[in-house]
Amino acid sequence: MASARASICGLSRDDFLQKIEEFHGFTAPGLVIGGLMVDMAQELIRDNMGEGIDADAIVEARHCLPDAVQIFTPCTIGNGWLKIVDWGKFALSLYDKHVKRGYRVWFDVSKAALFPNLYNWYMKKVSKKDLPIDILLESIFEAGRDALSSRAVSILNTYSGEKKGGTDICDGCGEAYPVVQGSVCLSCRGESYFELS
Repeated sequence: MASARASICGLSRDDFLQKIEEFHGFTAPGLVIGGLMVDMAQELIRDNMGEGIDADAIVEARHCLPDAVQIFTPCTIGNGWLKIVDWGKFALSLYDKHVKRGYRVWFDVSKAALFPNLYNWYMKKVSKKDLPIDILLESIFEAGRDALSSRAVSILNTYSGEKKGGTDICDGCGEAYPVVQGSVCLSCRGESYFELS
């Protein structure tokens, strides 16, 4: 079984949990696991590839993992160093952006089965009200890296978005928008997520 680590992402357990709560709004169990995954991937890179690697990240789920990467690495959605592929897998890869090699870490359900509270929570076999957060967090920390797996990977597709291209002023609303959208912006074409009140 995993022994309690002195630090996670260079922080004490209390500081680690505080950073999660400050960023995410509450101590989400998936984000705690995500932080442990980031910590493991960073250590694998440091130990096997050296210090000072310019790392990018790809996460394979939309929930919790992107926040873990944004809290504990310089990779964000906004700076483009974090990519999200919505495969619904609780996995992430940190890799050297120059040589496209790194490490993929994932939550391994077969290993998590050794920790019944953690397994039952992840597999949704128990309701949130029947498994208090403090008990679940202790199960997560007890499992630690023993519920994770990792592999060295070479990145084939970095999922880079299209370049922004030119900007123009929309004839419909008068706002700046990407020219690739056509002669008017998406909102004026009827694809808006809002309605003016």
